[in-house]
Amino acid sequence: MRKNLFLLTLATFVAVTFATSCKEESAVEPSWYTNQPYFLEKHTLYAELPVDTSNIVLVGDDFIDRGMWSDFFGSDKVLGRGITYDGTEHLCYRIGGVAKAKPKKLFLSAGARDIMHGDDNAVILERVAEICNIVKKSSPESEIYYIGVTPLGEMTVEQVAQTAELNTSLAQSAEKNGYTFIDMSSVLTDESGAINPAYSWNGMLLNGAGYEAYAKAIEPFVGLTALNKAQEGEVKAERFDHYNHRLSIFRSLPNSEEFSVIMLGNSLINNAPWNELFPFINILNRGISGDVVEGIIDRIDEIADENAGKIFLMTSTNDLLNDQKLPVSELWAKYESLIIKLKEAMPKAILYVQSTLPLNPKTTFYEGNNERIFELNKLLDAAKDRYGYIYLDIASLLSDANGDLADEYTTDGIHLSATGYFIWAKKLAEGHRMIILEPDFE
Repeated sequence: MRKNLFLLTLATFVAVTFATSCKEESAVEPSWYTNQPYFLEKHTLYAELPVDTSNIVLVGDDFIDRGMWSDFFGSDKVLGRGITYDGTEHLCYRIGGVAKAKPKKLFLSAGARDIMHGDDNAVILERVAEICNIVKKSSPESEIYYIGVTPLGEMTVEQVAQTAELNTSLAQSAEKNGYTFIDMSSVLTDESGAINPAYSWNGMLLNGAGYEAYAKAIEPFVGLTALNKAQEGEVKAERFDHYNHRLSIFRSLPNSEEFSVIMLGNSLINNAPWNELFPFINILNRGISGDVVEGIIDRIDEIADENAGKIFLMTSTNDLLNDQKLPVSELWAKYESLIIKLKEAMPKAILYVQSTLPLNPKTTFYEGNNERIFELNKLLDAAKDRYGYIYLDIASLLSDANGDLADEYTTDGIHLSATGYFIWAKKLAEGHRMIILEPDFE
């Protein structure tokens, strides 16, 4: 019965959401982007995901994008719709699609990137008023909360001062614009006015402690208990910034007590809303953008305590892109080590190794790399019986006649569009009992 309901939901979801995009066609497109391919990747995906009147939706920029909101609050009703680098122009462009679904509550956050772009506070405040008017027109019953702007580490002294002035104006404009103002800056900054170094190791990203403070600050307005709690005495990982901060967030989450499915890998895993694509499954996103095979090996201990019944692994793209001269044989040796360590750490979990996706000519990394990817995938397929994992050929589903990642499935030649993720999710929902579900699922 549950299986039939799931299949019906997935089929309806794909059909209906493609027919009814959440993007407001009349909205004016932003005049600037810090990273347009990333914006398109996230926006096209969000535009196809459903929102309803029971949802609490966070729409905003960097901190909203990187937060794991449904995990923080233990509810699939809490949805994140953040896009790193967004300004208020970008929120104006996409808020209508969310608002027309009439969510229960909307938490809005933008302004830091406007300031870094050079916009005056008066212009930012006008856009905030416009955003609120769009929401009130489409969904007058939705509760609106505006989260104050936190100064970022890359801001100048003048921009930090402008941020403080903007927050004062946002607080003063709250009643007129119909929102409740949440003074997040006072929560996250220290006496110097910069982000508290306990909450961020680079001034741009929040770690587990930062998101614990953030979630606690909005907890009374969300109406749910924040479950994330940073590790005491946490030792920062010594890799790149996003890895260090995201791993810290993973550590702050409570271990799963029920059967779970772990999605493990790089940005292709990181950027997908797996819990929304498979809403009836306890699915844990453990992707880190930019991660490599050795980076995953280093964090196996972090997932070993999860009650994982299945692990879906996709990795190695960044290994190849970071080192154009890396022999496939050398990469395969690292991959073998990863597989062995995963099997040793979680012997009861079923391991699915998914093929590495090819590239599309849109990316400057395209030249010469697909041949290496094809070679690696042959090795992954050939070793499945030797190491006792199941090989899933996702690459062929997303490739064109030339073997490249198909245009319609990518935004930048590396990362996937909404259509690409739906094709991938459909593959994971195949079979009598469905690939992604536990063996006794009925």
